[in-house]
Amino acid sequence: MSLFAFELGRKKELCFAELVSVLGKDKLQERNIDTAIFEIPKINPQGLQNSLGGTIKIVEIFDNIPYEGDCRNLLPKIFPIIEAKLRKSFENYSGKLPFAVSLLSFKNPNELDIRQLLNFSKKILKSLGINCRFVNKDFSNTKPSTIYKARVVEKGIDICLIRGVRNLFIGETVAIQDIDSYSLRDYDKPKKDARVGMLPPKLAQIMINLAEVDAKTIYDPFCGTGTVLIEAMLLNKTAVGSDLDPRMIDFSKENCAWAQKEFKTESPFRLFQKDAQYIQKMDLPEKIDLVVTEGYLGKPISKVPDLEYQEYAFRELTNLHMNWLQNIYALTPKHCKIVMCVTAYKSGANLIHLPKFAELAKRCGYKVTQTYTYDREEQIVARDIKVLEKI
Repeated sequence: MSLFAFELGRKKELCFAELVSVLGKDKLQERNIDTAIFEIPKINPQGLQNSLGGTIKIVEIFDNIPYEGDCRNLLPKIFPIIEAKLRKSFENYSGKLPFAVSLLSFKNPNELDIRQLLNFSKKILKSLGINCRFVNKDFSNTKPSTIYKARVVEKGIDICLIRGVRNLFIGETVAIQDIDSYSLRDYDKPKKDARVGMLPPKLAQIMINLAEVDAKTIYDPFCGTGTVLIEAMLLNKTAVGSDLDPRMIDFSKENCAWAQKEFKTESPFRLFQKDAQYIQKMDLPEKIDLVVTEGYLGKPISKVPDLEYQEYAFRELTNLHMNWLQNIYALTPKHCKIVMCVTAYKSGANLIHLPKFAELAKRCGYKVTQTYTYDREEQIVARDIKVLEKI
């Protein structure tokens, strides 16, 4: 068993919940500001990273230093640990080596002098005869995207110092989020339609992982352009999708076929046109292990809706959710969960949620076990991510 730190994405509670679901709460050692540390068996780091929509990078911890108070006086203890790691890793290295030093879970980024850490690391590497450069700009903490673009993980080393509860953990990044792949799936798939929403692939991945089930077949009854289906296929699941709009079925078919070819996956998919409120057993001959869907979020809007519009939209959405949830309850196995998006509106710093959704779910035979909100600063419509279990 080894210690790994997972750097959490922007919506930290949601990203942490995904990790707990995938890795198991019993493996959790501690949770900090930016990271969660798990003790797990040795892994294929990039393979795990690619399956986690909410993790920015994975760090393998190779040492730690106990401390009390703050970390300001720890440099004399940190230096020999870094030196030993660099000498062991790059004793026979040739070529130009990019490296970085990253500070994680520090409330005060000045608690450790990153300039001294960078200069010390460079001195050691030069003593080994290595032509090196650090990618930290202006001696400051480095964005993961910079580390990714400079290919530091593949060609060099990103040394991470993580402020724990009672220990300073020292490790190296062993996997990092493939932002190019996510961008390809988000913006470069053949068919897109902003009018039906643009569910981010990362969020679709998180939603699949939140269910805590080893699902073999995933169903999306509001498949749109196929984002959930593609992410299910890339996680080696069979993907089944349906939609009321025949145009969306055509879009999903083209996008899923593109994903099979682009990402070399043999995972199958099947699509059919139908209103989710009227799906019948004959439409779903497969055993559905998990339902994951963004669903209908309401008509596109460009400003914060007034109270009258909110009431109208929420009535419309309540009726839709009541109908399709009642319908799908009878068509899925006893332990089949639903992970879905529910509309919320943003008004400044406030969120306006669909009223009494837990009561609605209960009337349909479900209990809500998890809720997280996913939003961006510039958006008016936010997503409440709900995990539903059959009662």
